[in-house]
Amino acid sequence: MNEHEHNARRSVHEAIQFTNDSNENLEDSILVGWACVCEWSDPQGSRWLSRLSGSAGGEDSPPTWQSRGYLHEALTNWDEFDD
Repeated sequence: MNEHEHNARRSVHEAIQFTNDSNENLEDSILVGWACVCEWSDPQGSRWLSRLSGSAGGEDSPPTWQSRGYLHEALTNWDEFDD
């Protein structure tokens, strides 16, 4: 991972942690891992998905199995999540 990618991943990590600071259920908790899915579109209208994930402190990417686990858990237990 180059420095630009490292800084971007760290910024995403910090933004996610910050947005949940007001969630009382997460009081005194720290973000230790995350995964997101992004949709892209080019000028011709072609669309595709990409994934990005991070671990504690946004320092690096977690193992593939862990990122897949986050996404699987989110999809299969959709009704259990409170926004």
